[in-house]
Amino acid sequence: MVRRVHPVVREIEDQLREVVEGIGYELVLVKYGGPARRPTLTVFIDREEGVGIEDCSLVSQRLSVLLDLLDPIPSSYELIVSSPGLDRPLVRQEDYVRFAGRRAALTRVRPGAQREVIDGILRGIDGSAVLVEHRGAVQAIPLDEIEAAHLVYEWDG
Repeated sequence: MVRRVHPVVREIEDQLREVVEGIGYELVLVKYGGPARRPTLTVFIDREEGVGIEDCSLVSQRLSVLLDLLDPIPSSYELIVSSPGLDRPLVRQEDYVRFAGRRAALTRVRPGAQREVIDGILRGIDGSAVLVEHRGAVQAIPLDEIEAAHLVYEWDG
């Protein structure tokens, strides 16, 4: 995947993952950015049973202690811990296997071409390509051409 990672995230992501997984959650994604005077560090967590406000509060408390020790951001910032939501981002190769059979939207960027959004059913991974059933055919999309991807929630009725 072609995922741009902020240097702050690159520096602390492994330590964040260790804490989050150590208390029984999955670290889905970490983002850093926003206005220079008040940037935001956003941590998305998940688990099989889902994530509620109490889960986010617990993880936030644990991560605050770690971040106070690491002090990776010299200015003040806001820490947000959240569930990935119904349109959960697909970040790791394993996500495409785990959510096979579910509908997803992938933003594909081919060298020298414009972005293309492909909306279809995930069919897993084949080597270094994501398999997506789109318009009645299965397409193999190279992982290195995927800029972003997320599940698409399908409403009943």
